[in-house]
Amino acid sequence: MRNTIKYAIFLVGALYLLTLNTFALSDPSENSNKPENNSEEPIGIGICIDFIPYNHEELRDYSDTILIGTVKETLPPRWNTIDGKQPDKPATELNFSDIIYTDINISVDEYLKNPLSSKELIVRVVGGKIGNVNMTTDAEPSFNTSEKVLLYLSKDSSPNTKDIGPEHFIVTDFHRGKYTLTDNGRAVTPDENITLDELLSTINQTDNKANDTGISNDIEILNDTEILNDTGILNNTGISKDAEKASKQERNSSSTPESKSIPFINSFWVLAAVIGTTVYWRKTK
Repeated sequence: MRNTIKYAIFLVGALYLLTLNTFALSDPSENSNKPENNSEEPIGIGICIDFIPYNHEELRDYSDTILIGTVKETLPPRWNTIDGKQPDKPATELNFSDIIYTDINISVDEYLKNPLSSKELIVRVVGGKIGNVNMTTDAEPSFNTSEKVLLYLSKDSSPNTKDIGPEHFIVTDFHRGKYTLTDNGRAVTPDENITLDELLSTINQTDNKANDTGISNDIEILNDTEILNDTGILNNTGISKDAEKASKQERNSSSTPESKSIPFINSFWVLAAVIGTTVYWRKTK
């Protein structure tokens, strides 16, 4: 009878260990359904920005430097990670802080405000294509090699890009701050076509005062910004030039981790049968 009790205690202990092991295997944190990110299917991420257009005087006053130059080179796009590679997460989990940026090398012909010692500088824009991910915006200006430009530039203060890579600037007021200069003396943006002389006259004025609207020289509030990609992720943000404020939206997954209860039940009944058989065998013996 004592041996039977020993066998029963041993088998109950084994059942207990098996139960603990089964619960560990069924832990949702160890069995999360991670979307695969190995697909070569193109992923488009569009950033839509509703911003306040500046007039010529505001562009001048709110810019840290203004220059005339030539687009020398467009550098390969990079992610805003330490190594410039895509964040280690599925594409469906990318959010507003995961940015692809592109640096533009500008050869400076002439500084019109706050001249710098360098004859070349880098202008950074958000957007670019890396692998199967293509990030675009409707606000950033586009650049072409050998293009002659007049640029209103500000220091990059975005927490997502300001401390990454070499020293650089951003275009003041997005595409409103980049003018393409033509051979016939015109300065052109998507919204405006004026003579270069008219534009230079506003820059050369000396009354660099902030306007009376109460808009800070350092902060431009941009409302109703949306980041939308074709994976169905939508982030609503409010963006300023000195800070980007956004709350991450909770994503409720419709998929449920596969249950591990069936293997546990099967193991329970197998062990119960073993215990019963052992006890019965010991009694008959």
